[in-house]
Amino acid sequence: MGLPRPVLFLGRVLIDVTVFFFIIVLLPGLPPHTSFVSYSLTPPMSLEGKLTRNTKLSTAEPILDGEITGPESLAVRGNEIYTGLIGGDVIRVKGGKAEKVARFGQPCAGKLDEARCGRPLGLRFDRTGHLIVADAYYGLFKVNVDTEQVETLVSSNETIDGNSLMCSNDLDVSSSGDVYWTDSSTKYHLQNTLFELLGEPSGRFLKFDPKTKETTVLLKDLHFPNGVQLFPNEESVLISETARYRVLRYYLKGPKAGQKEIFLDGLPGSPDNIRSNGRGGFFISLVAPRYADAISLADIIAPSPLTRKFVARLMAMVDSSLSLIESIFSNPITQTAQYYIGHLEPIANVLPRHGFILEVNQKGEITASLQDSSGQVAHISQITVDQEGKTAYLGSPYNKKIWKINLESVRDNEHSIDVV
Repeated sequence: MGLPRPVLFLGRVLIDVTVFFFIIVLLPGLPPHTSFVSYSLTPPMSLEGKLTRNTKLSTAEPILDGEITGPESLAVRGNEIYTGLIGGDVIRVKGGKAEKVARFGQPCAGKLDEARCGRPLGLRFDRTGHLIVADAYYGLFKVNVDTEQVETLVSSNETIDGNSLMCSNDLDVSSSGDVYWTDSSTKYHLQNTLFELLGEPSGRFLKFDPKTKETTVLLKDLHFPNGVQLFPNEESVLISETARYRVLRYYLKGPKAGQKEIFLDGLPGSPDNIRSNGRGGFFISLVAPRYADAISLADIIAPSPLTRKFVARLMAMVDSSLSLIESIFSNPITQTAQYYIGHLEPIANVLPRHGFILEVNQKGEITASLQDSSGQVAHISQITVDQEGKTAYLGSPYNKKIWKINLESVRDNEHSIDVV
């Protein structure tokens, strides 16, 4: 007596899927043209102690609700807030109103045309009052926000150590004017971030010297390096390595100059921008959560390069098909599909809406967390404290508003200054 038909059917499906898997994985020459290496992730910290779920961020108030999209990074000057938006504009927010102060990209049709629009990400004021901005598609710029004059510091057309800038992300500026910034990938643009996360690390940490106009690669082969924050004494700097759920420390001066070490690992979310907490320590924004008591897809596929290669190749095949259709018949459906095929926004939208910010001292010890586990405030990429240290502003790559929060009211009363 033979096997039941359902069993035979399932066996046949399993064989077909296995054959298809290995054809896609082993067939030579298929894009994307990158390597896939095995790695492991440190398990995420449990949400207990300083990380216990709370709703401190739920008291935040929206600014420009529904009027803007994607204010990922924020810089404050007096009563003015500056940020970059999806669509390519750098704006100033004052008195509840927004006005454009700069744009580095070309005229475009909106976010589906992101590579043409440009995407301003990290921004900071330097000691001379100029706004330094990293645009993911166009490079590094200096903006006089009063005259709206723009100067290109490093163009994405330039080749740096054999590679063009593909995804300029966040930055910090030293007291001498040196700009430290991340190029999150040397292979893929921001729109195709998922390919970088699936493949081998190719990101870099860079330094631009305004005196010599030269750019130096300080670190390479980082897995989507993101947020940047100098220590108060400027002897070292923190760098978010988003795909590895950790923060690195790189020494610029002293006996450890040129060395890197892990500052924080096993984070309960994807680290994005890092900023001063106004009292000697740092705020680290976790743009997407990762829980110790839940299955994480990232943890599953990290040690399986063949699985990641299969997924990446399927995505590339779909993208090539969409490009062919678009070349024959341009239409919004294929444009939308192409935009989202490698973008992180769809993934962010299916993850739990959990606003999460860590507060740490200079030793890498977590001293507090600001959260909103209710889901009202989520996808926070940066928290910026104003000059008085009483108010903070929250940015996001996906939200349609800026959040404002009374920092004094949500901090633990016993929290002390984090100077080491």
